[in-house]
Amino acid sequence: MTPRITPAMAARAAAMAFVLVAIAATAIQFRHGDRKPAEGSTASPAAVNADPLRAELARCQILGEAGAHDPGCLHAWAENRHRFLGGGTRPSEPSPVEMFPGARTSPSVATGATPLDQPPSKDER
Repeated sequence: MTPRITPAMAARAAAMAFVLVAIAATAIQFRHGDRKPAEGSTASPAAVNADPLRAELARCQILGEAGAHDPGCLHAWAENRHRFLGGGTRPSEPSPVEMFPGARTSPSVATGATPLDQPPSKDER
């Protein structure tokens, strides 16, 4: 007789394989450790040298909470927001959108009057 694999045995084997893969991934992560960038190096030196705003933002990031009171940082953050969001102003109210631009509006909808192609009701005669 050959042993048969039942669904329960297959599920158990799959769970054990998953646990082994998780343990192996954890061991690899611990072996290599966290490779964090050096303190204060948030951007590459070439990028910082090319853009003075980026250098100022990096300096403000190093300042931490004190950057919230530094006038240079406040100006740099405002300029960064201006660059990111654009300088355009937004309207205070959205403009109305015409749902069906090619469709004619019925006079009854706009004014409450009855359309001309309909005969008057018996009450109006």
